[in-house]
Amino acid sequence: MSPRPTIFISAVSKELRSARQLVANTLTFLGYEPVWQDIFGTEGGDLRQMLRAQIDQCKGVVQLVGQCYGAEPPTPDPEFGRVSYTQYEALYARKTGKKIWYLYMDKSFPIDEHEPESEELQHLQSAYRNILKVDTHLFHPLATREALEAGVLKLRDDLTQLRRGAKRWAWGVAALLCVIAVLVLWLVRGQGKMTAQLAREGGSLEKIAQRFESLASTGGLIQNAKTPEEHYHNARVHELGGNFSAARKEYSEYLVSNLEALDPWLSYMAMLKSAEGKAGAVEAMHYFGDKLKPSTVSYQTALALLEDGEKRVEKLKALAEANPDFGPLPWLISQEFSEARKGEQTLADQRAEKEWLEKFRAANAAGKFEKFFLDKKEAQKWIETAQVRWAKLTSTPDKVLENPVTVTAQQSNSGWAAIFSLTDFKAKELFYRLDGKGEFISTGHLPYQSPQTGLPMINTYVPLPNLPPGEHTIEVKYTDKNGATNGPYTLKFSTGDQQFAQAKMSLNMVSGSWLSFRDFQGKVLLYFTTLMSYRPAIKEVRYSLNSEALDQTFKFKASDKMFEVGDDLYLTVPADTQYASVQITYKDGTKSPVQKVLRSQQ
Repeated sequence: MSPRPTIFISAVSKELRSARQLVANTLTFLGYEPVWQDIFGTEGGDLRQMLRAQIDQCKGVVQLVGQCYGAEPPTPDPEFGRVSYTQYEALYARKTGKKIWYLYMDKSFPIDEHEPESEELQHLQSAYRNILKVDTHLFHPLATREALEAGVLKLRDDLTQLRRGAKRWAWGVAALLCVIAVLVLWLVRGQGKMTAQLAREGGSLEKIAQRFESLASTGGLIQNAKTPEEHYHNARVHELGGNFSAARKEYSEYLVSNLEALDPWLSYMAMLKSAEGKAGAVEAMHYFGDKLKPSTVSYQTALALLEDGEKRVEKLKALAEANPDFGPLPWLISQEFSEARKGEQTLADQRAEKEWLEKFRAANAAGKFEKFFLDKKEAQKWIETAQVRWAKLTSTPDKVLENPVTVTAQQSNSGWAAIFSLTDFKAKELFYRLDGKGEFISTGHLPYQSPQTGLPMINTYVPLPNLPPGEHTIEVKYTDKNGATNGPYTLKFSTGDQQFAQAKMSLNMVSGSWLSFRDFQGKVLLYFTTLMSYRPAIKEVRYSLNSEALDQTFKFKASDKMFEVGDDLYLTVPADTQYASVQITYKDGTKSPVQKVLRSQQ
């Protein structure tokens, strides 16, 4: 039997399970042992005898009076008539002289989702509530979870207000509050004594971790556990055995030491979520951890992990900024962007994960990680996982991660155009702005679906017909599959450089057709038409006939306009010419390989 006074919490499970957990957490902190019975209406037989046995062992009953009637016994009660199990709990407790407090839930109180009850059951519960409205033990209606918390923590004020004429009752409440005060004082003093004892015994976290590792090798329970590591060891053993009640008590004994160690908080939190759901875990963490002062970074980190989505990330980042020497935080933040969390990463996710992993690796190298763990094996798992993720992330070049968009300016007969390339293949939409003028403009979509996203494919070709010669800047941003905006990325290009690169690439692709022979009206003509289409990139053209001597120069007028071949297109060559050799000297001084063009192949 627990040495702490036991309080029975009466409530309709399907409606007020979360509220009951809130009350239980508060009573636990105040030094009581809360108990209750989950009843969902699917149990067989009559549960009244079991309820009587539980209530008989309790010092009092707290009943949460909601809108639901709940399950009822198979037959009306001989003494109380037709009542639900929840109503029976309070009626029986009052009959046996137990102290009972009613917490009256307002209709606006946030309840758990459940199937609505029949009109008949609603009427029965409404009648019960109406009777309680005139009861002198009744609290004011409670509309919020905060009000419910205050109602439990401030019994004295509420009972004094409602029972001014009952001197004996007031003394009872005062005595109860004295007990609570003593228990709270005991908790605080116990924490102080534990801290002092740790200091006297050289109980640094590192030494405690060493002793915990030694205990872990034994495997069994430690009888009469006294030290933090012994309580934590027992908590883990009980948890693995499925004895969550015993595990929770051992965790509570450990957490009183208020050590700056993260893994016990994470283990405790995981157990609470498994046994009581997320809402129960949040309440238990708040009502236990908030009373341990100073609040450790480990506790604050565990609490932040109970948040959802972006709020969780924001709180973890704020903690990391405020506590740069707490090495576990960068690892936890990196996990928020990891493949395990996201399922499929965007490049933005990969960049963020890599950034925080890099910080974690630095913290670990500086000795700022493992020292915050009692279980060094758990810390090693984090390190090994980080190494695997780092190897995968570094396989993607930094240039791709940091700038996933490139642009190529291309010139054609109709003018210039920008051709964008994205390494984030699941992008949804692309936007650009030229030379910092105006708003960003969407490039639009093509009339068919992307195989990666199933959405209309992004158009990556944007005409720029009036682009003047010179240096230009294009800012680009895009929306990824998560709806997040990436960028803007600033890309620069020169029309002259792009023109030269395009011409050189195009000439390399058609090198076999730089020259062409034509027999015309008894003459043999040698055409340079292809080369003249790219005059802006060419400094000199040297050629030779029936040899590789390249001893002649083809004269042409220089031009800065692509695809305008001009008037100098061909030469008349001797009738016995079998082939021609040609080589280009580009404007950057580089020379092409010598190309040989046979007349017989023309």
